[in-house]
Amino acid sequence: MVGHGCAPSTNTYEKLIVGLCKEGRLDLQVYGEASILVDVMIKDGYLPTLESSTLLVCGLLDEEKTEKAKAVFRTLLRCGYNYDEVAWKVLLDGLLKRGLVNICSELVSIMEKMGCQLHPQTYSMLIEGIDGP
Repeated sequence: MVGHGCAPSTNTYEKLIVGLCKEGRLDLQVYGEASILVDVMIKDGYLPTLESSTLLVCGLLDEEKTEKAKAVFRTLLRCGYNYDEVAWKVLLDGLLKRGLVNICSELVSIMEKMGCQLHPQTYSMLIEGIDGP
């Protein structure tokens, strides 16, 4: 596209990322492609939407690629999503479902340091996730 003088729009990037994530093929190669797209978007001055970033994080967590999910989440933070509790909740929920309570504890500490106020629903989710269903 770029080689032919056409600059991709935010919508183009989003469709590519969402397409990769919904395909359910988040192996290392596809993750690499999706994360490269996120990096290129940011470099080109576009911010990924919460939807595409959330899909990528959830997909990676579903594929048990926790470190990669955390890396994408760090990208969310760099893009200014640091006060969006929805993004935090998605990651916390995915981690709790995998029994990664220690990482959840770290994230809650980071959230509080960044001034993100937890809603009662988030606290409830954390308590249920720690105690089990």
